Amino acid sequence: MFRKNKHITFYYADKHLQISEIKWFRLKLLTFIIGTVIVCLSIILTVNYAYNNFLGLGHSKLKDVMKENKLLQEQIVTMTAKMQELETTIHNLAERGNELRLSIDLPAINEEVEIAGTGGANVNDEFSFSSSNGSLVLGSAQKILDKLTRDVKVQEQSYAQVIEKYEFNKKYFTSIPALKPMQGFYSKNSFGLRIHPILGIKKMHEGIDIINDVGTPVVATGDGVVQLAGHSGSGYGLIIVINHGYGFQTIYAHLSKILVKEGQRVKRGEMIAKSGRSGLVNGPHLHYEVRRNGVCQNPIDYFFDDISIEEYRKQFAEK
Repeated sequence: MFRKNKHITFYYADKHLQISEIKWFRLKLLTFIIGTVIVCLSIILTVNYAYNNFLGLGHSKLKDVMKENKLLQEQIVTMTAKMQELETTIHNLAERGNELRLSIDLPAINEEVEIAGTGGANVNDEFSFSSSNGSLVLGSAQKILDKLTRDVKVQEQSYAQVIEKYEFNKKYFTSIPALKPMQGFYSKNSFGLRIHPILGIKKMHEGIDIINDVGTPVVATGDGVVQLAGHSGSGYGLIIVINHGYGFQTIYAHLSKILVKEGQRVKRGEMIAKSGRSGLVNGPHLHYEVRRNGVCQNPIDYFFDDISIEEYRKQFAEK
């Protein structure tokens, strides 16, 4: 039989007299019960997890998670399809970009440049799905996204080059001495070795002679800066030299009147002088030269004979 004291419980045996003192009985009993419950719950939860939640514990939450996981996979599939459409659009833009590059004298971007830096895209562990199907879906989307990112960077660099080249070409093309400097007649065979009309000796003729009356307007054949304007100190008489940049230089000789000054910037088609017969000549005409990197060129190779000065000015004014 038990006999309780305030803090101690005594136990009396019938057959033999024995008194056992159990200290803190209630606390020990409570600890034993709680420990037993925890062990039992751990066993039950472990078995339930091993057999796919056969007790249905947290079943509704698990269903919600699975539903959300499926929805995410469907959204990734949809996004992947849209990215594939975007990839096609970027490819078309790349083809047009190559056409544009060729039109402004830039080399097309070849396939080796486009695929530079290509590497396999591994799915990050923090984004992995429990199912292999989900991981494949995410991996496919990530690879497409990586390729799109790389393609966009390539096109960004390409179009930056196009803009830079376009700005260069705008200045370069306006500097090329492309116009005929004066209305009049000229011989297509006047450039090169010939018999000088005054000296009567064989001499290199470094330009062409355009024949017209004294006082005929002379225009700049390209944008540039007047390098020399005045007497040549030689048989050229009154002369204008224009530096167009990019290695181009033009010379206008035997003038009767100069309308520009040294250091002045001129535009293509702008009137710079009037023709004459100053210097060593046998009649009124304009001697015109084109030099590139110091080497005399045949000016005829730069003429657009089908465009007159008036037509050019009119079209330029309309732009």
